[in-house]
Amino acid sequence: MDAVQIVFLVLLWGVPIFRFIQIYRKLNEEEKAEIKASLKSPLYYLDDGFRYIGFLLMFSGMIALIPVIQHIGVSILFIGWFYGGLDLLDKSVKQSVAAMSISLIAAGAYFLIWR
Repeated sequence: MDAVQIVFLVLLWGVPIFRFIQIYRKLNEEEKAEIKASLKSPLYYLDDGFRYIGFLLMFSGMIALIPVIQHIGVSILFIGWFYGGLDLLDKSVKQSVAAMSISLIAAGAYFLIWR
């Protein structure tokens, strides 16, 4: 890996972590307790966590030119999107089915293109 790739990887992982810490410090105690409670929930990681980590791994694989990391990131991302559709089921069945369908179609298209 050359220096440019390393700089992009450090920025890709460093900027979101730095921003999270910066925003977290500005919150009041009630909001901090709410974030701590959500971070302790395993369902948070299945939904939002999978999407964030999936994006980071996907772009890391693209930058580092390691397809295995990219494919793992995309798989995790699509699982997060699918679970997000399941989570949306309480609010709207149409939106939930649409989100899950788009997730499955996007996953199928990705793996057909990149196989």
